[in-house]
Amino acid sequence: MIASIELAMIAALRVVAETRPLGYAWRTLETYPEEWDSYLKEKGDWKAPAAWAVFAGATSLRFTDLGGIRVEGAQFGLVVAAENLRNEAATRHGGPEGTAEPGSYQLALDALSILAGSKLGLDIDPLQPRAIRLVRPFDALKERKVSMLALQFETGFEFSTFPVNAELDAFETLHMDWDVPPFGGIDGDDEEDGIQLPAPATGPGSADAADHLILPQE
Repeated sequence: MIASIELAMIAALRVVAETRPLGYAWRTLETYPEEWDSYLKEKGDWKAPAAWAVFAGATSLRFTDLGGIRVEGAQFGLVVAAENLRNEAATRHGGPEGTAEPGSYQLALDALSILAGSKLGLDIDPLQPRAIRLVRPFDALKERKVSMLALQFETGFEFSTFPVNAELDAFETLHMDWDVPPFGGIDGDDEEDGIQLPAPATGPGSADAADHLILPQE
């Protein structure tokens, strides 16, 4: 569900931009990168207007009467970014082209109007806007004239757990195939990247080495 909410936030922005006259189109819509330095090195050509969605934790978890788990106070963030080569103020306020040249303030307000109160087509509580904050430029972005704002939303949802009385099959056997580096040359699938150990159906002796354990049962 967490991943579904992140992706649905991004999808909602994309759909509105494509179907309503916002005056601009989002050029980067992704989930929030774990490591910005690595992200910017790999995707140094990201373009604004941009937005990234991220899960930021939850305040509490509890069991429901039906045996599921209720997630309360689930926090989701959306970071929007505007870029403008004119000057620093234009990155926030936008340029003379109006909505066709939006600043970070306009992006944030548009995102709020799209996401606030929405259930995103999912079985969740409506997104509640909680905060909006300036994201200070970090080293990897200081070379670009960028303004970023972070929006915080809160929701709640439930999900099912595995039945506590479910029975697992007995753990009776363990089989492992090994590719021994000094020998190598074993590849169960030439079309896949890397080395793929042969499947057990290939038969004993296909791998460089194998272990097959039969575990005692009480």
